[in-house]
Amino acid sequence: MRGPALKNAEFRPGGHSFGAHRVLEPKSALPQAALRLDASLPIFENEILVEVKRLHVDSASFRQLRESGPAESIASRVAAIVRERGKMHNQATNSGGMLIGKVLERGPMAQAAVEVGQEVATLVSLTLTPLHLDAVRSVDLERGEVDVDGYAILFGSTVVAPLPEDFSSSAALRIFDVCGAPAWVQRLVKPGDHVLIVGAGNSGLLAAAAARETIDRDALHLVDVSSAALENPALGKLAGRLSAADAQDPIGFADALGLGELGDYDLVINACNAPETEAASILAARRGGRVLFFNMATQFQRAVLTAEGLGRDVMLYMGNGYAEGHWQYAVELARRHSGLRRHFEGIGG
Repeated sequence: MRGPALKNAEFRPGGHSFGAHRVLEPKSALPQAALRLDASLPIFENEILVEVKRLHVDSASFRQLRESGPAESIASRVAAIVRERGKMHNQATNSGGMLIGKVLERGPMAQAAVEVGQEVATLVSLTLTPLHLDAVRSVDLERGEVDVDGYAILFGSTVVAPLPEDFSSSAALRIFDVCGAPAWVQRLVKPGDHVLIVGAGNSGLLAAAAARETIDRDALHLVDVSSAALENPALGKLAGRLSAADAQDPIGFADALGLGELGDYDLVINACNAPETEAASILAARRGGRVLFFNMATQFQRAVLTAEGLGRDVMLYMGNGYAEGHWQYAVELARRHSGLRRHFEGIGG
């Protein structure tokens, strides 16, 4: 890895707080929308250099990578994406993930409250993080994690958090990856709401825990296409009703849930990792209800035009992965709910 050899090197002056100076193409873009980023060293005076140990590829992107070729080729495809784009940005899903690593250098103008030598996780997408990989060591197919050798560059607007000492690094990474979901659910759920969560993965579990802080267990319904996913012991303590249904089949979904013609739920949370689930979510929301899309496979156009075509007067929210205090809240939820902690740590039962 080239990063450690540059410790105590001169920092380059300047550097835009949003990372615009790292954009190679097109020059008018910000880092997330850019086709290519510059991950060259040394870092600028407002940047932080991180030795990267592990990437957590977001669920929608990892699913696409698995479905588009042999599992053993995921490592080579991740390496190719980063080599070509200077970041982990899957064009098929327009999503990336996040990383953990150790701070190697901290420019004198860097804003993040982290110190050299500290183990940290980035809480912004890999689609906007300059990244260089020397090697992809292994791929965890179950968790969507990739062990790597390389470095990343964090700029002024990058949100970064220290790893909590009472969780494994893998568990912390999985919680941080979806920590925006429970924060936004907490904002949207109201006392007396009937809530439907579509998707029983990591974001769905944390969303359920957040909803339960405001509503009763019997008012929470969780649905997933996989019956096996619904056997997670943590779910039964959170949701009063569990159902298997395919949100990519909106009519079959409505029939399986016994939805009324005008929808049944005050708040619907789409926490899937699959595309074409917008219609099922909108069908489930009652007039004046709310739908939160926390699914990186969501298409804005499909969602708004479907709502229009169905004649549904509902509020549509596109989940923002950032909210004030989001990672702290998500970690506290996992601490308060023993079933969640066991899930994220990969402990059965």
